[in-house]
Amino acid sequence: MSYTMTFDASHKVGRGSGHARSFFRHIARDADIAAGFEFTHANPNIVTERTRLNFTQVNDGAGGFRALESVDGAPPSQEFESYLDGRLQTVTKSLRKDAVLIRGIILQLDPKWFDDHNPDWRERGVNRVAVDNMNASLEWACEEFGQQNIVGFSIHMDEYHPQLQVLVTPVTEDGRLAQKDFFRNPLDMKRQHTELRRHMDAAGYEVEHRVTERSREHLSSSEYAAKADRLRDAIQDADDDKATYETLSVSLANRKTNLDGRESGIARREVEVAAAYAEARRLGQAADAARNSAVAAGLSAQQAAIEAETEREELRTAKARLETIPPDVDRWLDKVKVGGHPIRHLFEKAMADSRATRREVQQLIDRDQRDRKDPGAGLHGPL
Repeated sequence: MSYTMTFDASHKVGRGSGHARSFFRHIARDADIAAGFEFTHANPNIVTERTRLNFTQVNDGAGGFRALESVDGAPPSQEFESYLDGRLQTVTKSLRKDAVLIRGIILQLDPKWFDDHNPDWRERGVNRVAVDNMNASLEWACEEFGQQNIVGFSIHMDEYHPQLQVLVTPVTEDGRLAQKDFFRNPLDMKRQHTELRRHMDAAGYEVEHRVTERSREHLSSSEYAAKADRLRDAIQDADDDKATYETLSVSLANRKTNLDGRESGIARREVEVAAAYAEARRLGQAADAARNSAVAAGLSAQQAAIEAETEREELRTAKARLETIPPDVDRWLDKVKVGGHPIRHLFEKAMADSRATRREVQQLIDRDQRDRKDPGAGLHGPL
């Protein structure tokens, strides 16, 4: 079975304030912790319980590497900085402000290889075969960039997968700091990856002779994992969007059914409203007719009141005239006889008839006054 071999040279460390020191502390965190120094790290993928399994060394200046030490109470990671300073002293040309001091190289065996040959690496670290393969990749880095330019290296066991971190300072043989001489262009980096695979194949690592997506994009482990997480999240988002779309489709179908039902109901309501409007118009016309009748009745009542007042005035005049009897007329009523009876009898009968008539007139007057107070009292039917 063949395996991939990842080559990543994307990380650059410039001259910015504290950039190199922070990077060295990140790489040599196992040595610092062992010496009692702990620093915060931005990488969220670090599993601190496994940091003790890391293995870090610095260039000894004699063609080999050695373990880092705490010098004068400083963190062991500062030995990387000391070696870099010594290497930069060989540079004969002034450093540019944007000069790249370090290129971080990640050389990683296929995670499947560890599953097959070193499955307990999370508990016990790398075994002898894994160390030999990582040493083989380190040998290639020393040949490609020059052993004196390898500030140091660290095998990180506390991330997603074991990986070899190699620190390269790009100092040329003629005394220049020129990282572009070592990493010219994407085509040259492809050449480096091809030669690394050939080197690993010759060392006995069953390498797969193709460039993986991660190597093609020059992604570090954390970046590759982050990309995988983003892809997984994107797939999950797409699934969620699909589920949401399906839910919305069902909801829209239900709403359409409800709207169709509401439209039918509205049509029925429109018919009912039209019928009610027609009935209201009919009732309104009836009310107008009733009001016209009431007005006519009121006018008739007014005319009757005028006529009644005229008749009352005539009756009052007649009553006054009848109630005023001169004395000689009163004697005449007793003196003159008709049919053997005084004419007074006829007169009193006439007066009685007159009083009856006055009572009838008074009743008419009273009824007329009531009608004036409530003109509609005698009317019936809707107005």
